[in-house]
Amino acid sequence: MYLDALLFTLIPIAAAAFSGLVVTIHTPRKQVTSAVQHLAAGVVFAAAAIELVPGVLHSAPGPAIVGFAIGIAVMFALRQFSDAAERRSKRRGSPVAIGLIATIGIDFLIDGVVLGAGFASDRSTGILLTIAIALEYLFVGLSVSATLPTRSPWALIGLPTMLALLTLVGAAIGVATLTGASKPVMAAVLGFGAVVFMYQVTEELLVKAHEQGDTAFGSATFFVGFLCYLLIEQAMAS
Repeated sequence: MYLDALLFTLIPIAAAAFSGLVVTIHTPRKQVTSAVQHLAAGVVFAAAAIELVPGVLHSAPGPAIVGFAIGIAVMFALRQFSDAAERRSKRRGSPVAIGLIATIGIDFLIDGVVLGAGFASDRSTGILLTIAIALEYLFVGLSVSATLPTRSPWALIGLPTMLALLTLVGAAIGVATLTGASKPVMAAVLGFGAVVFMYQVTEELLVKAHEQGDTAFGSATFFVGFLCYLLIEQAMAS
């Protein structure tokens, strides 16, 4: 299970590297970026709504609610940290958005722990979470590239990849510490993960997608992403 989880974690890392590669070749049009970000948001939201929330509420509702509450506190504390770091960077005239990069790194580490918890809970859950996280990471190159003063391919590809390696670290921690964990502990961790995913959808992916411009097609791809996840989940369950 440990090796299995780490091997699957290479998929989101590859997605982050690929996103950086795309930026070095061609910056996608805003409408395309917005549409695919909506698609990824739909998949990530489905991972929380379909895969995580129902299961943890069924197995141990009390600990799951505690996990939800901790997740809310952690993610909004992280937002405060990011905002404060951004303000400091602007005051110093730093050409690199250190706050954004640090926040992405922490996000990736947390994603890894949640992914590891998913594999420790059930292999199919881990695989489905891998799909959702990989789609999310396709855009890290776009986000990170906007913060860099250089257009060096090594920087545009290397930085997203190095940040994504934190997912591998988190997954290793998650699997090592949560394999064989009790139902209440697992419910609390996965409940925390559900909040992390929903925060990333509402406060990151959709916000960035709307900054690129709204279209009916772009908004529709959110629901297409949700439907795609549902179909994959049903196919794996059958």
